[in-house]
Amino acid sequence: MDRPLAAFDIESIPDVEAGRRLLGLEGDDAAVMDGMRAWRLAASDGRTDFLQPPLHRIVTISLAWLDPESGSFRLGSFGRDCSDEKRQLEELFDVLAKPKRAPRLISWNGNAFDLPVLRYRAMLHGVAAPHFYRTDGEWKYNNYHGRYHDLHVDLMDVLAGYGSSDRVGLDSLCRIVGLPGKTVTEGQNVWRHVLAGEHDLVRTYCELDALLTLLLYLLWSHHRGRVDDGALKRHLDRIVGVLTQAKDKPAWVEMGEALQSWPAWLSR
Repeated sequence: MDRPLAAFDIESIPDVEAGRRLLGLEGDDAAVMDGMRAWRLAASDGRTDFLQPPLHRIVTISLAWLDPESGSFRLGSFGRDCSDEKRQLEELFDVLAKPKRAPRLISWNGNAFDLPVLRYRAMLHGVAAPHFYRTDGEWKYNNYHGRYHDLHVDLMDVLAGYGSSDRVGLDSLCRIVGLPGKTVTEGQNVWRHVLAGEHDLVRTYCELDALLTLLLYLLWSHHRGRVDDGALKRHLDRIVGVLTQAKDKPAWVEMGEALQSWPAWLSR
């Protein structure tokens, strides 16, 4: 692997201010969110109540960072809490502004959802991010927004052959390959947690999703010969060490303990 890995995830909720401006909805935030989902369900002829990317507000951006060269690993979320959207965006884009060795972004369904939401919300807040549009040297098409190159890897899209087979959810694939999957809450409950002020729970949920995305990327990298057994073991040992030492984060410790015997075929 030729550059740092930045596996990221976002959590979002309906943007109630957009709902009020665009749809004329009234009431408290919960009522407006319900109204937005009902509007989307009707507009899609009953197919989905999941809102389009411009109608989402980011509440958490989390990053699992691994530098294969130095062996360093860190996991965390940007900003102070779930209300701090602009600061989260600015801090994420600062990570991408490294003058050398641009990190490889890794996502799960990032091309279809996460990246569009980042673009829309940065425009809304007036956050300039020229490095978000950088290219990788002479390869002018290798950038964070291209589908078929590797400065950004949408792992769900890649593993499904860019749509040639059915896409699989992150939780399902994790459990299939022996990872714990989602353990803290479920995505459809994030808005409830945010309205209840349970910001730490949402941030932990997002952090573990970013971590699981990184772990699946490492497993895929081993499969295609980019990481050998020894390197995979070193990376996993480092990750487990960081997680199990985070005594103030029980969900991290639980994940770290589960990873001590994963994958089953790797001699540890």
